[in-house]
Amino acid sequence: MHQVQESGEISLDDLNLLIRKTGSEMRRFVKSLSAQPADTLFQNLRTTVEKIGSSPVRRPPPLERYMLQWSDFGSGTIKDLDRGTMRYLCWEPDIATSNQFLAHLESSGMELTRRPLEGLVRSCHSKWEGSFPRSQSVEIIRKLVVRHERPNPVILKWKSNLDAILGEDGPEILARNLVDGQKSLHVCLSEWYLESNSPFVRKLVEAATVRFRRQLGTASGDVIALLFRELLPWPGWDLSVLKREVGACILHEAVTGKIQEMLKTFVLTHKELGDPRVPANQIRWIEVPQRARDRLLKWLCKEKEVFFLDHVYREDVGWGWQRRDDSAGSVRIGYPA
Repeated sequence: MHQVQESGEISLDDLNLLIRKTGSEMRRFVKSLSAQPADTLFQNLRTTVEKIGSSPVRRPPPLERYMLQWSDFGSGTIKDLDRGTMRYLCWEPDIATSNQFLAHLESSGMELTRRPLEGLVRSCHSKWEGSFPRSQSVEIIRKLVVRHERPNPVILKWKSNLDAILGEDGPEILARNLVDGQKSLHVCLSEWYLESNSPFVRKLVEAATVRFRRQLGTASGDVIALLFRELLPWPGWDLSVLKREVGACILHEAVTGKIQEMLKTFVLTHKELGDPRVPANQIRWIEVPQRARDRLLKWLCKEKEVFFLDHVYREDVGWGWQRRDDSAGSVRIGYPA
């Protein structure tokens, strides 16, 4: 095509040629698009659409007027609850899982949106202890989740895996998913839209830890790292259960070499365990089985020297530790000479 004149004017012939060329290029582009799968053409758009509504909603801030209305309803002063109150109360575990509230919610015919429905599920998870997973409250909330028809990613995920989210064996199912996929706990909780500080998740962590521990004999480095750096250090453990699990890990026949070192590092640095040779820590080890304590002490006593900052462990039966000062003036703890 001829260059445009310096004056900025263009001839009709040049303009006609430009139009024909542009049209030809557009036809070639459309033809090339038709040869590609739609998924590759709109991948970014699809990813963006899938993310809409996929972030877990936050618990609403406490509002006293809703609690006062529930109190009046419970006492019989009023006969009904307004819809805003019912949506809010879905996030109050003791109320949301009560027969009185759920019966009123069902009889009201109110269509639950995503936020109150998530509140009901999370309220269940916060009560996931004892016989509660088999209660009528859970059955009612399962039905409410199934009835939800809006295309929300969170609710769709839960609906298609209802036993994993609201089944009696839900924590065990999700633990198996975590272990089989060798996923981190954070990834698992994000994938299933779960809050980390609930009894439901605590049981998930307990079940996953048992599964990983049983694989120690054949476990990969990634599995061992997940066990000792993420699951056992998880802050939501019931301490009694954690200590029994630590005992089971210590007694596992595969705990040698690098695995033994990782386990020792974990227990010695854990604020609820620590070095069992230090008098102040001994009470923390009472719930750990005696055989496990004995085995750990044997591991620790194989070390030629151990440094302590403030404490010295002394054992009257003769194999213990004694204080001595080296030439540099520092305190070291080692076997008696």
